[in-house]
Amino acid sequence: MLLLFIIIWVVWVVLVWTMQHRLMFPRGMIGPDRLLANVPPGVESIWLDTDDGERVEAWLIPAEGASADQPAGAVVFTHGNAEVIDDNLDLRWLTELGLHVLLVEYRGYGRSTGSPSQRVIVPDTIAFVEQLRKRPDVDPDRIAYLGRSIGCSVLAQVALQEPPKAMLMMVPPSRLDSMAWRFGVPPFMVRSPFRSDLAVQELDVPLLLLPRDQDSIIPASHAPRLHELASQSTLIMLKGNHNWLESDDEMRRERQAIESTLRDSGVLTDP
Repeated sequence: MLLLFIIIWVVWVVLVWTMQHRLMFPRGMIGPDRLLANVPPGVESIWLDTDDGERVEAWLIPAEGASADQPAGAVVFTHGNAEVIDDNLDLRWLTELGLHVLLVEYRGYGRSTGSPSQRVIVPDTIAFVEQLRKRPDVDPDRIAYLGRSIGCSVLAQVALQEPPKAMLMMVPPSRLDSMAWRFGVPPFMVRSPFRSDLAVQELDVPLLLLPRDQDSIIPASHAPRLHELASQSTLIMLKGNHNWLESDDEMRRERQAIESTLRDSGVLTDP
C-alpha cells in the first residue's frame, strides 16, 4: 500500500509540474462572450511584439484633460487569473480623477498570444510600463501600480525593476508557491512562485493592502504578512469574498482608500 501511494503521488506531482500553469492561469474558463468585439470608444489598444514572436495587448484609458502640455499621472492595472482586460473598464473612475489607466493583458488571455507564466508576464508588463513612461501626456514620475489577486504578484515583481510611486493591492497573496500544498505539491516545485513577500521588503514606496474578510481563496495570513514586511504599509480589511464586495458602501470604502493613497503619494494631484 505504501508503494502504491508513493507511485500515485509521484504521478500526481509529474502531472502538476507539467500542467501547473493551466491551473494557475485558467484562461480556458473565459469564454468568447467575455471579449468585446471592438476596442471601446475612448480606449487605445497598444500591442507589444515580444522577442519570441508573441503579441500581447494592453488598453490605455486616457486621463480626462491630459496633454503634452499638462501630463497626468497613471495607474497600471493587472487583473486576476480568471479575468481579461475587457472586464475592468469600471476603472474609468480613475480617469475621471485625472489619471491615465493602463490595463495590461497576460499572454494567452483575450486577444494576446502565447502561454502565461511569471517568466514572461513580468517582462511583458515592464515593457508596457516603459512605453507608458515615454508618452508625452504621462508624467513618468507619477505612476502607481494597482493589482488584483495574482495581478498583485505580477506587479510586485515588476516594481523591483520599475519602481512605482505607490503600490495598491486588492486581495493580495504573499506568495503563490505556499498555496501548492492544497494540491499535494511541495512549494519548491512551483515554477511561478510570485514571491511578493520578498519583493515588498525591497520596496520603499507607499503600499495599500485591501484584503477581504470572507476570502476563501487567499489565506487570511497573506495580507498581514505583507503588511508586516513592508516599510510603508496600510492594511484596510473590507467586507466581502475574493470576487465580490459585500455592498456599495464597501466599494466606496475601497475607492476612497485608493484615492487617498494616490493623493498622499503624489500620483494624483489637483489641477
